[in-house]
Amino acid sequence: MVSDAKQIMNRKGVTMVKCELCGKEVKTAQALRGHKTFIHGITGSGTEQPVARVSTEQQVSKLEDRLQKLERVTGLRETEPGDLLNDLLSDTEPLTNKLINITEQVTKLSDTVSKLSEDVKLARVSKAMVDADKAYHDNRLEELNQKFREAHNKLVAVVNSNGEQFKKAIDAFNSKFATTDRNFLETNKRLDKVEAQLVKDQDAFKSIERTANSLKADIDDIRLRMLRKPTDSEATLRLTDGRDHRFREYRGPQGLRRPHKTATDWILGDKFVDLSEPEG
Repeated sequence: MVSDAKQIMNRKGVTMVKCELCGKEVKTAQALRGHKTFIHGITGSGTEQPVARVSTEQQVSKLEDRLQKLERVTGLRETEPGDLLNDLLSDTEPLTNKLINITEQVTKLSDTVSKLSEDVKLARVSKAMVDADKAYHDNRLEELNQKFREAHNKLVAVVNSNGEQFKKAIDAFNSKFATTDRNFLETNKRLDKVEAQLVKDQDAFKSIERTANSLKADIDDIRLRMLRKPTDSEATLRLTDGRDHRFREYRGPQGLRRPHKTATDWILGDKFVDLSEPEG
């Protein structure tokens, strides 16, 4: 009877109703009545009757077992154990609709399991290919290591058999290298001397060049002076500094650096002074 049922609290803190006959936990008193009707054959009056829905109960049990197995395989579990049957036994929805919904869930889970199986097969194939590739490279690496060891052993044997000749060759090379090093140092010293002499020669050449330029300037000045036609007269001019300066007068501008005309003579010719050479 429902009145004899005990209310308990599950591990999630949800109040449950426990069947006093078999210990089955359900959520509501309504679900407990359905449980007693379908499982224990007890109606609301308390009298036992033959189970009228044995085939339906067996179908529900099989579906529930299948769903639980698929949930364990896929890791997809949205309800607690026993909730599926409790929902089926409640009066809030027809049993046929619930069977259809559960069948759809089982089908989806079956598809998920199939996809996971394919993924597992692909993963196994990939792992096999990786293992084969690794084994190939391991074999190649071992072959290369073996060849290296053989070449190294041959080299050691050659060095050991020709050790004395090798030592003599090294000594001769070191002696030749030392001689070359000394020659190199001596050559560097000679180059330093040549470079110092070159600097001196360059300084002397620059001095000669300055002297030559000075002589050239003097020669140019002499040439200019030879072109001048000086007179015995002088002219006084006031320059930009505000002072009066005296200049020698020349007949014509020839040979003057800064010629300046001071007088016009139609008979003797124009007179000029050189502004770059004031007399006082």
